[in-house]
Amino acid sequence: MGDRYDTYAELAAVDEEGVDYARTVLNVPTTSWAAIAIHGGGIEEGSGELALAAGDGLMDTYVFAGIKSHHNSDLHITSIDFDEPQCLAVVGGADRTISFHGYTGPTGEAETALGGVDSDLERKISTALTNSGFRLTSGSMEIAGTDPRNICNKNRRGVGVQLELSHALLKSFFPKGDLSRAMRESGQRTQRFYDYVEAIRSVVGTP
Repeated sequence: MGDRYDTYAELAAVDEEGVDYARTVLNVPTTSWAAIAIHGGGIEEGSGELALAAGDGLMDTYVFAGIKSHHNSDLHITSIDFDEPQCLAVVGGADRTISFHGYTGPTGEAETALGGVDSDLERKISTALTNSGFRLTSGSMEIAGTDPRNICNKNRRGVGVQLELSHALLKSFFPKGDLSRAMRESGQRTQRFYDYVEAIRSVVGTP
């Protein structure tokens, strides 16, 4: 089944900001990096929290979050179509982009499908995550992040990185594997969450 909306304008004409969805933009004047999660909140639970933590004070950060009581998947706009203006501005002003997503994961394992066009940054992230004990895998074409229309590749250099975290991995970031909105908003995280965030942050600003 395809997305309900093909553009942000279509979504905004039906759903209400502050009731159905929320947009967060945090700017760091000295950075040329961006961390984004376009399917945050209840769309792909945990991805928004990860982007915010990874970007905290280090990268410009953007999160689009579904905040409905149910059916947040209706707010999903695929990465190649995501054209929300604030996000385009954040990514368009950056040289490096790290885009966080969640997906079911074909194996049931806690793993990250690492993709994108920024091969140098992809290599550095791969090394950092592997050294921190995280499992990596190759994503299918649908989540590879290689399409030039993908929001992660719309920065000044035209190349970005997309991280697809399996559901099992995202669950491991929260106590008792609880991905509910109440848990996510409580601020409670596992050490595994902080280890993942630190691995990502360790590559930011490297030549």
